[in-house]
Amino acid sequence: MKTLKTIFILLILITIASCSDNNETDTRATGNLTVKLSDAPMHYNQFSQANVTIDHMDIRNSSNGNSFTMLTKNPMHSNLLDLVNGNTETIANMDLPEGNYDLMRLYISSTEMVMNGGESYTYNVAQHGYAGGGMMGNGMRLNSDGGIDIALEHPLTISNGSHHQYLLDIDVNNSFVLEDAEYTGMGSGMMMTMSGFTFSPMMRFVDMETAGTIQGVVHGDQGELAHATISLMLDGNVYTSTHTNGNGHYALIGIPEDSYTIMAEYDGYMMSSSGNEGNKGALEMVSGTILPVDFNMIPAN
Repeated sequence: MKTLKTIFILLILITIASCSDNNETDTRATGNLTVKLSDAPMHYNQFSQANVTIDHMDIRNSSNGNSFTMLTKNPMHSNLLDLVNGNTETIANMDLPEGNYDLMRLYISSTEMVMNGGESYTYNVAQHGYAGGGMMGNGMRLNSDGGIDIALEHPLTISNGSHHQYLLDIDVNNSFVLEDAEYTGMGSGMMMTMSGFTFSPMMRFVDMETAGTIQGVVHGDQGELAHATISLMLDGNVYTSTHTNGNGHYALIGIPEDSYTIMAEYDGYMMSSSGNEGNKGALEMVSGTILPVDFNMIPAN
């Protein structure tokens, strides 16, 4: 009887300890992380789709170089040409335990380009790797198992109830490299043929807490101009670009604090000598702000 009583007490203690452990797990402090996908569009108008398949994305706890948490569970297929002028698609949205994180790892398995006429071309990244070695810059590099390591410029600190958002902006024009492209015609009537493409990812990864937005409208003499090209310049080089929508509106999101210049281009038009005071000279971006910048264009003839 004494032995049975002892065993019963031990079972109660084990049950209490187990419940205590579960309670600690359930009440663990967490913060939220969201990663969104956007696109700097391509300059060709012959394509209806520029697709990427993201297999998954992981994040590393800086306290352990081999400790990764998977941010996504299912492959994600996205047409990057839909993700312009502030449109985004969520790659990941999950709660992470408190701690410091210093690196994200992205796996892209395939890409596809579809022309307006329906012709489709694919590039199998998992089989062929990234063309040109996939030199992305901006703290990004390829790892040994085919993923893209994105080193965070500032370690991400997750605290209880905190919210963090990052933007992955893929430059379609420079990432999808056309092969044997031939052109006929001029302007909007130009036609193109090609034999295929390779994928050499050029992208930027931005902490949205340290970034803002530039947006505006491109006006023409007969109304707003659709498909005008807006280029944001940093130190004389294109930092990112976009095209105006059907209403002549554009938006450049995820622009880090810095000093930029901006320009608009449209076939047969040039910037007017008046009405462009807001886009001349340096633009000083401040995080968390929306900077309005309009353009006034007139016929070049």
